[in-house]
Amino acid sequence: MLLLVSALLSGWVSWAHGQEEGWSPTPKCLRQCFFPWVENGHSTASGQTHQEGDTVQIICDEGYSLPNNQSGIRCANSGWSTPPVCSPVYSERKCGPPPSVRHAAITTIPFETYAPGSSVEYQCQSNYELQGNRRITCRDGEWSEPPKCSDACVISEEIMKKHNLQFKWSSKKKNYSKTSDTVEFDCQAGYRRASPRALFRIRCREGKLTYPTCV
Repeated sequence: MLLLVSALLSGWVSWAHGQEEGWSPTPKCLRQCFFPWVENGHSTASGQTHQEGDTVQIICDEGYSLPNNQSGIRCANSGWSTPPVCSPVYSERKCGPPPSVRHAAITTIPFETYAPGSSVEYQCQSNYELQGNRRITCRDGEWSEPPKCSDACVISEEIMKKHNLQFKWSSKKKNYSKTSDTVEFDCQAGYRRASPRALFRIRCREGKLTYPTCV
C-alpha cells in the first residue's frame, strides 16, 4: 500500500513539474524546402520536398559550380542555404582563334586572342545547312564545340531526264534539298518504274541522293 501511494505521489510531482516548465524537449515545427530543378546542373532530388536539416547533392555542368565550390545545399530554417543555381566558373585563360568550320565563316572580324567569356558566331555558305549551335564561347582557354555545315543535295535536271524522272509534286521547283529533307520522284508520262517503289521517296544525306530509274 505504501509503495502504491509513493508511486502516485511521484507521478503527480512529475506531472506538476511538466505543467510548470513545459514539454521537454520543446516541440518544434520543421521547415520544408521544395527542390525544383538545378540551373546549369542536375540532381536526383529534383521535384522533391525536403525537411529542415536535409542536404541535397548537386552536380554542376562543366564550367559551372555552386558558390565556394560546394557539392550540395542544405534545407535550413530560412529555406535553402544557397539557391540551386550553378554559376559560370570564369578563368583568366584566353582562347586563340576560333576553330575553322568547313563551308562556314565567323560573322565578326577574327582576333589572335579572345578573353574568357567571349563568343563568336558562324554562318554557313549558301546551300549548306548549319547543324549545332551557331555560337561558341571561350571557357577556361578552350572553345565550346563548333557547329558543322552539311552539304545540300543539288538535284540535277540532266540526271532526272536521263532517268526519265519528274518531281511527284508539280509545285516543287527548287533544285536543291537540305540534309534530311525528303525528295519524291515519279516517272515521266509514258514511262514506268524500273526501281523499287521505296526508292522514289529518298532522303538527302550529306549532299548525296540516289536516283531511281524509269524505263
